[in-house]
Amino acid sequence: MSKQSNIPQLRFKGFEREWATKMLGELGKFKNGLNKDSSEFGHGIPFINLMDVFGKSILIESNFGLVNANENDIKNYNLEKGDVLFIRSSVKRTGVGETILIAKDFPDTVYSGFLIRFRDNHKELSLNFKKYCFSNAPFRKELLSFATSSANTNINQESLSQIKLNFPKAITEQEKIASFLSAVDEKIQQLTRKAALLEQYKKGVMQQLFSGKLRFKDENDEEYADWELRKMSDVLFEHKQNSTGNEEVFSVSVHKGLINQVEHLGRVFAAKNTGNYNLVKPGDVVYTKSPTGNFPLGIIKQSKMDKDVIVSPLYGVFTPETKGLGYLLNVYFESPINVNNYLASIIQKGAKNTINITNTTFLSKKIKLPISKEEQNKIGSFLEHLDIKIEETIKQLNHVQTYKKGLLQQMFV
Repeated sequence: MSKQSNIPQLRFKGFEREWATKMLGELGKFKNGLNKDSSEFGHGIPFINLMDVFGKSILIESNFGLVNANENDIKNYNLEKGDVLFIRSSVKRTGVGETILIAKDFPDTVYSGFLIRFRDNHKELSLNFKKYCFSNAPFRKELLSFATSSANTNINQESLSQIKLNFPKAITEQEKIASFLSAVDEKIQQLTRKAALLEQYKKGVMQQLFSGKLRFKDENDEEYADWELRKMSDVLFEHKQNSTGNEEVFSVSVHKGLINQVEHLGRVFAAKNTGNYNLVKPGDVVYTKSPTGNFPLGIIKQSKMDKDVIVSPLYGVFTPETKGLGYLLNVYFESPINVNNYLASIIQKGAKNTINITNTTFLSKKIKLPISKEEQNKIGSFLEHLDIKIEETIKQLNHVQTYKKGLLQQMFV
């Protein structure tokens, strides 16, 4: 059906009436929160800082600070069930209009920021529906059309009051929409928690491996030889092979590891003649000698490609003693702290923050590593399977998030 008829593309059976349209100023009133300096925090009454609660689906006690306030503050700046905290100004345009629903009364609690308090006492808009009526694509598109941009993107109260909100006239339809989207949100939360727990488990495994608390055993149920401090030049070797002219040009990403340059950057930045580019074989370890995000000394990744590729001649390329050891080093150097601890004492910073380090110097330090090649491969295989689980969970999460985005586009007008 046409959107001009104020009916969404996707709808539950049994509901056919057009949706209602009202301006926000008709539905509720706007209230600025208590303006308190951070020097006043630490005593007094419970206080919710607006920026501390966004991104959290549930407002919990741990989000409360304390602030010096009086009885009038509690009366004028309290939170009530059904209130909506609202971001009116943001450095990032996408942040404007983000909301969090207050799902229960918080007596004797004050807040900072900006709030919308509805007049209908849930008669026109159900409590649960309010959680979603501000995040759908049609509403956000209209909201951003009212926003002004300078240093920050901002929407004033006058403009906010004129923004139209479309919603089902039947509370039962609102509740069906909210219930369905809540189930999708629960799935997102479950997958988010699962990914976080797997990442936490992985970090714990690495800590136990390097502390010696976790050991793998051989086929006779005997522990392998103790780990030793090993010089990197004894476990990583330069094959010094260059492009044959048939390989694709790759870059190295913090999160994706070795990745095709076109896929990663949109185009090839390589020189016309790539004959001096370094060949990277499957399983090789690559060190990028350039600052990247949280890795100001460069990043270290193992190639997980099943084919030969080439990278800039500025990168160091090394073949590990075993593929498993390469994977262990890849996971070890996922930590910015580990990279910094290894490289800080052997790197010289040049002009424009360039990194000056030879491949020989890169290989000059020692790390405590397993001696047994069999143990190296067992550890590498274990970590690889753990990463696969994490990647699968993140893919599922991205899929559900995309699904929800589509729902918010089709279920609202």
